Amino acid sequence: MTMPGPAAQPVTPELLRELAERAGRPDFARLERQLRSSGYCAPPVRLRGSIETCDGHGQRRVWSTDTEPDGVLRKACGNRREAVCPPCAERYRQDAYHLITAGLRGGKGVPDSVAGHPAVFFTLTAPTFGPVHTQPVGANGQPLPCRARRDAPVCPHGVPLSCGAMHADDDPCLGEPLCPRCFDYRAAVIWNHTLGTLWRYTTIYVPRALARLEEMTQERLKRQVRPAYVKVAEYQRRGLVHVHVLARLDRAMCQYRRHEIHPPPARFDSQLLEQAVRAAVADVSAPIPAELGGGRVRWGGQLDIRQLSTGAERAEIAGYLAKYATKSTEHAGGLLHRVAPEDVDRAPVRDHVRQYMRTAFELDASATTHPEATPPRRGGEPGPDVETDRNTAALAGRVRRAMSSGETVRVRQHDGTVHTDRVTRLTPDAGTRAGTTLVIGLDGGGRVHLADVASIGPANRHARRRDRRGSRLAACAHAFGYRGHCLTKSRRYSITFKRLRADREAFVHAQILARSRDPLQRALAGGAVERIATWTFDGVGHVTTADAYLAASAAARAREQRRAARLEREIAIQTGGAR
Repeated sequence: MTMPGPAAQPVTPELLRELAERAGRPDFARLERQLRSSGYCAPPVRLRGSIETCDGHGQRRVWSTDTEPDGVLRKACGNRREAVCPPCAERYRQDAYHLITAGLRGGKGVPDSVAGHPAVFFTLTAPTFGPVHTQPVGANGQPLPCRARRDAPVCPHGVPLSCGAMHADDDPCLGEPLCPRCFDYRAAVIWNHTLGTLWRYTTIYVPRALARLEEMTQERLKRQVRPAYVKVAEYQRRGLVHVHVLARLDRAMCQYRRHEIHPPPARFDSQLLEQAVRAAVADVSAPIPAELGGGRVRWGGQLDIRQLSTGAERAEIAGYLAKYATKSTEHAGGLLHRVAPEDVDRAPVRDHVRQYMRTAFELDASATTHPEATPPRRGGEPGPDVETDRNTAALAGRVRRAMSSGETVRVRQHDGTVHTDRVTRLTPDAGTRAGTTLVIGLDGGGRVHLADVASIGPANRHARRRDRRGSRLAACAHAFGYRGHCLTKSRRYSITFKRLRADREAFVHAQILARSRDPLQRALAGGAVERIATWTFDGVGHVTTADAYLAASAAARAREQRRAARLEREIAIQTGGAR
């Protein structure tokens, strides 16, 4: 049982009794260390297993979860969405902030000179597909009536298209269409679905606009300057996606120095970049697939763009983007998980969201039956997902795909033996055979050495690979048709999430090696020559309600400590006490 925080769980006598029992156990200190190491995750992943280490002298040590509280290891779920796990989302937000800030002000392997590169921040909006309830703001910042109209127009369905109310932030009608029958749900879902293609076309049109403004060819422009960007997708209350983009200009480097980041020529400034963005957004359009009706999509008429010149502006924008990186469809009242067509009517959402999901499933059904939905690939139709022993890494990857999806596979050995079963595990060999590193565990209890496998494929020989060019509208119905990621960046904008996490792991290991005297802990932190880990999944969530309350309370304290530390540092900087 898990809870989002201590405030959501009343302190009852039963909870107090559980807390007292947990605190009185001899392994309470180890439990606190596990909660801290998992970042006080709300729904941690519980694992059982062991790690065997071997140092340079051949001495082996084994760490097992049998000695841990409840016999499990608690690992952070790593979910980025604040509505699912606030502690993990906070860590993701911090990583996103460092990733964005590194591309604006330098650091994390990015030169500090990027602080002087021309940069702009702009927001790309969606077109209107019908009037909705909103919160307009006047020029002086004062709220205005929602849709005040002197002529009081009425739609063809007899619904007034005016609203004189000034809605509060928590008003449930915000984002709702004034007339649901007039709102074009089909076009809205298609626009969300085609947003990724429209953004890709925009990244092509911006360099074209730069070349046109500078009166040079595109080939010459590519040899002088290259744009870099990071973007974050945000769901609006009406269910459409807006895109916040931070774009920067760098000098174009030759192939063997492409990893270097240098300032662009002086004539490429922020003013020129803003003009190019405005021209590109006004001209760009993207095609709608034929199975969805054809046509083209464009950006909405509103374009908010500003040049970033000072360090304070860049820090503000980085925090703004990082905040939205942890948001999802909950702002629009949507679901945080996939939904089946038969569950749409029972989903706990408002009718506006339910209609989005219905439309997505209807479009997916029509796209699947369309003649042009699955055009033939070059060389014929896609073949079965089969891997052979020609590529051992691909063979192991095929086993992992089958294990993660629960697929029944056909494993053929070199001696002709065939196993048709589901894969339950892929573990290192315990040393029973020389030269073999992995063993496939089957659901029926059988074990097959990977070195003995000739091929692995689907149990049904007529199975075909999933066409990744398909619409996937059904899979993304809960996301209103949008199938993109919340945060994406160009390759050379800054550091990656993977590098940030690897650096954090290396720092923790260095701290353990510097402070700990326990040989087993030092071996686990990187002192071992060889490490063999064996894990089994035990479940998700805390074991008891008391554990969930302890984790949520500790997460709240850690959050307040970070907030106080930031405030103290800001005060010190303002008073000249820190540099």
